[in-house]
Amino acid sequence: MLFNTSFVRAVGVVFAAGVSLHSAAMAQEKGVGAISVTREAIEVSGNGHQRTFPCNGRKAVVEGSDHVITFTGVCASLDVSGGNNSVTVQLAPQGSLTVAGADHKVRWRSTGEPAQDLSGANNQVVKLPVKR
Repeated sequence: MLFNTSFVRAVGVVFAAGVSLHSAAMAQEKGVGAISVTREAIEVSGNGHQRTFPCNGRKAVVEGSDHVITFTGVCASLDVSGGNNSVTVQLAPQGSLTVAGADHKVRWRSTGEPAQDLSGANNQVVKLPVKR
């Protein structure tokens, strides 16, 4: 049986690159579910992600359960839903904070009073002092 050696080498490189990317992702991430970071928003979904993200004025969304997420910098807004998530954030003065679901721990700070929509059961939403 004859093989095209260029094809075999190309497949080997693609396979090796795929293994390398997969193992690197596994090394830094134990959560399950999607994470999307765009110019407009940071969205975390699924279960058990433990991450820190620079917000840089974006909208932050945390959905699912058992996440431990810290947003650095200022976020335009925060929307948390699901259960048992722990989130720390600094919100824009005219931003918004939405918490729905159960057993969340949300720690936020802001130089203003963001609009708040809080629902669900046993959520702890705590305003922290602004860092100077």
